[in-house]
Formats: sequence, structure tokens, C-alpha cells
Amino acid sequence: MDNKYDLRKIKWRSRRGMRELDALCDRYLENHFEKAPDSEKDLYLSLLEMQDPELYSLLMHRAEYPTPEIKALVLKMNPDVLED
Repeated sequence: MDNKYDLRKIKWRSRRGMRELDALCDRYLENHFEKAPDSEKDLYLSLLEMQDPELYSLLMHRAEYPTPEIKALVLKMNPDVLED
């Protein structure tokens, strides 16, 4: 049976080819993913469906957050960037 939360596969899917995105995704996966609730894991997987420029804008806090849940996840993924 295929586990949709297989960390090895998710790490592979998280590779973006953009150093900043890779670093933020890796940090989240290492520090938060395994202990996150399934709803947050699903939200992270949905972020991986985004195009790199759109995801980068979200993670750099340059775009509006579609939902409060996405905002919370983005703040967890990149707490180092201060919001305006």
C-alpha cells in the first residue's frame, strides 16, 4: 500500500531546484513534518503543487495568503522573514 506521507518520497517531491525553496522545505520536513497533524501534511503537499515563483512569493511573505491555515504553515516554514 502506498503511504501518501512517505517522507522519502515527499523529500524528493520537495526538491525545487531553487536554493531558497529547497532550504525552507528541507527545514520544515526535518523539524515539523513527521509530528504535524494530517491536515497540515496535506496542506504542505498542496503547496508542492504550486509553481516555484508563486511558492517563493508565499514563503517570502510577499503574497497574500489564501487561507489562515496556509499562513500558519508558511510562518512555520519561514519564521525568519518578518511580516510587514
